[in-house]
Order: sequence, then structure tokens, then C-alpha cells
Amino acid sequence: MTFDGRTATTMVMLVIFAGASLLALDLPTKARFMPLLIGVPGAILCAAQLVIDLRRKPEDVARQGAQAAQDQGEDGQSEAQAFLWLGLFTVILLCFGFILGGPVIVGAFVRFSSRDSWQNALFAAGGTFAVMYGMFIWLLELSLFQGFFLEWLL
Repeated sequence: MTFDGRTATTMVMLVIFAGASLLALDLPTKARFMPLLIGVPGAILCAAQLVIDLRRKPEDVARQGAQAAQDQGEDGQSEAQAFLWLGLFTVILLCFGFILGGPVIVGAFVRFSSRDSWQNALFAAGGTFAVMYGMFIWLLELSLFQGFFLEWLL
């Protein structure tokens, strides 16, 4: 059993997700749906991660730390790439909105940043569209941001 910064982070996230879920129970029915939709799965995943973190042996933690340091040395541009993708996500979502821009940028990320196949990238993009449209537009009947270009054109 080990307790390190990773375990502490997992515990903090578990408290945040569980607390948000408990606070959402006092809300009206329609208002509590979204916090529970995010909070309950988040709390379950954090609890599972906490069990995994606590079951790790100290030798495994040391080996993972050494491997992470070696990987970071080999790939020094990972932080720059993360900021680049964050900027691209922001620009694409602002320009084309969530329904059109979201699947495009997720597909591009899976294909180019993760270096995965086109089949997996298209699957990720299609899944993103299905979740965004199915959950927010069809199920919750919300109107999502359309993007500045689409608002300007229409």
C-alpha cells in the first residue's frame, strides 16, 4: 500500500465528485440531472482509481516514476503539443460550435496526436457527435453554441 501525490489527487477528486453529487440531490429534478450525470460516474471512477492506487507496491511507484522521467526526456515537446491541441480545441469550438467542431477536433486528435488509425479516429468523431447530439440536443433538449462562423453565415 502506497500513499503519494497521485493517491492524494485521487482522493481530492473523489471528494469533489461525491460532494457535487450530494449537493445536486437538493436541486429540482431537471437541474439535478447534469451534475449527477457527471458526478456519479466521476465518483465511481475515482473510487476505482483509489483502490488501484492504494494496492500499488512501493517498488511499482519507483519504477513508474523512473519510466515517466525517461519518457519525458525522450519526448520533450509533450507540453507544447498539449497547449497546441488545447488552443486548437478552443479555436475550432468557437468557430464551428460543439456539434460540428467537437467531432472534427476529436477525430483529428485521435488520428494525429495519438497516431491512431483513421478507423479509430472516425469512430471517436462519430461517438462524439452521437453523445453531443443525443445527450444535449435530443435528451436534454438544450441548444448548444453553434460557433461564430455558423452564426455569421446563418
